[in-house]
Amino acid sequence: MEQEKFAHDNGFESYTVMIAASKVIFRKDDCVWFVTPTEFGYLAWIDKFLDKPLGYFDTVRDARDEIWDSHPS
Repeated sequence: MEQEKFAHDNGFESYTVMIAASKVIFRKDDCVWFVTPTEFGYLAWIDKFLDKPLGYFDTVRDARDEIWDSHPS
């Protein structure tokens, strides 16, 4: 999925704005796991897999926990 479409689909005017609003939770190799506040909840996602976001969560903690539970060791 294209970065700009991903950002627009999540309520942001651009991917750059979305990245600025996001918090990095984990980095491994060339992938970054983020949590981003959106109008739909806190989005957990991976920058290299925009077509498969981890989901929306009620709290930052829940989104972060999903990232920690799903990231490869």
